[in-house]
Amino acid sequence: MTDTMTETELITQLSSIKQTLDYAKKVFHNIIFFNNQSFYFFLKQLKCDDGQTIGAILDQLEQCIPFALTDDSFSLFLSSCQSDSYEKMEALRKGFIESCKNDFLLHLLSISDEIQWQHILDTCEMLRKKNRNLFLQSRKERL
Repeated sequence: MTDTMTETELITQLSSIKQTLDYAKKVFHNIIFFNNQSFYFFLKQLKCDDGQTIGAILDQLEQCIPFALTDDSFSLFLSSCQSDSYEKMEALRKGFIESCKNDFLLHLLSISDEIQWQHILDTCEMLRKKNRNLFLQSRKERL
């Protein structure tokens, strides 16, 4: 997420992902994936109308994505906390974030009504505002 992301930009990017996923559900409904990793890789490579991949947009929205702890992501989180090596801890941290993005993507894929979609928008906007305020506060402290 850039420091200057607006609510409109957030909604536009989330809507772009949702539109692409909705299209993918209609077109690719008969594809069977070998495992979850191949499924997520496939989804992240899908191009949205603006030419960006879903994965690239998720990277931009990283700080606005609500992370849900699943067994896999929680295991990665605990492993990173217990690591003695910075490199290993950083790799586990990145794995944790990637796992959370995958969970979020799966959640977006399963949205079936406008109430669920609005809840996602509200949650992401709340996180955007909180991160923005933290950024501004940290910036003031440095000055």
